Amino acid sequence: MNIKLILGAVGLVFSVNSHASLLDLVGDGYVTYGDFNSYSLPIAEINIQSSPGQISELVVVATGANGLPVNTNFSGMDNAYSTPTGVSGSNFFSTGTSTDPGQVSVFSGDQGATWDTSLSALQTYLNDEEMVFLFNNNNLNGGNLQSLAAWMQVTVTNALGADIGTFDFTNNAGAYALVSEGGGGTFTGDPTAYTSDGSGPLIGDNTGTDYVLSGGPICIDTDTSPPTPVSCKLADGTPNPIADEGPINHNLGADNAAYAVVAPELNMLLGGLFDSAFNLDDYTMSIDLHLGCNAGFGSANEEICTGAISGFGKNINNGYEQLFIATATLDPNTQVPEPGTLLLLASVLLLLKYHKQIVRLHIKH
Repeated sequence: MNIKLILGAVGLVFSVNSHASLLDLVGDGYVTYGDFNSYSLPIAEINIQSSPGQISELVVVATGANGLPVNTNFSGMDNAYSTPTGVSGSNFFSTGTSTDPGQVSVFSGDQGATWDTSLSALQTYLNDEEMVFLFNNNNLNGGNLQSLAAWMQVTVTNALGADIGTFDFTNNAGAYALVSEGGGGTFTGDPTAYTSDGSGPLIGDNTGTDYVLSGGPICIDTDTSPPTPVSCKLADGTPNPIADEGPINHNLGADNAAYAVVAPELNMLLGGLFDSAFNLDDYTMSIDLHLGCNAGFGSANEEICTGAISGFGKNINNGYEQLFIATATLDPNTQVPEPGTLLLLASVLLLLKYHKQIVRLHIKH
């Protein structure tokens, strides 16, 4: 049973509360991929430096750095996964196929195929602010080599291990292309319109896949507010007259984050749980992350992975991609369910799960 299915029936929406934070995204445009809104930091003219020393006090989910302190997180959560480093590394990374990182200390809910944190540890870190994921795109520069494929699923489970919310960063079976070229994202879309079924990503092909294209150069029309992503060239190859700026590079390297990614409904669910009386040591947030060209597409040297003809590759071809967690101030006009509503539904799911376990025990006896 998915909490978001209930939300669709309830249909209650309220405004997000803003908080002082590291990153101010109010008024900036975004592209919606499933449950997540993805903000371009270079288009927003926000510079988030992310060398190991600069993110040492943040929560790092995955990194190419093996040294301390960048991959030592807080008690109650995993340390960082190690992503491929250097051009000789793997062209694909996933939490499910990589070595599960250690922890400062053992905590309830830790799984072997995902990055995990107890909600009590996450609550302490966020300190009443909105959670945002920041991502480095560190591929080789030059044509089709800059872009890579990405997919992420975040799941929140209760003290009984029941799923009370699953949220996907997904291309939603759309074309593997930039949003300005007909890709699967929607500019300033509605993340509440998408509901995860909890399954893994559709691999598909360039005409339809759940893997999002990360790292491509974008042109923008600055006559709109916020600026709108547009094609840099017309079909005949001539410059697009409404493309006022660009192409704007998103392959910014290891030391500068390219994207800020926010799931409004996930933040609302967390906010409701943080305000509850539940023992959050026993509640868990888990992240399943995929980067690069999944072997289901083909081998690293095949066109579907290199993008030599299509123009948009999927391979990790340089290494040191990073995903880390910070906090953000969000647009107060973003519409998502009220925290109290999510908390009520989470409580109902908890009781249902408990009731089902009692019924099973009764049947066995």
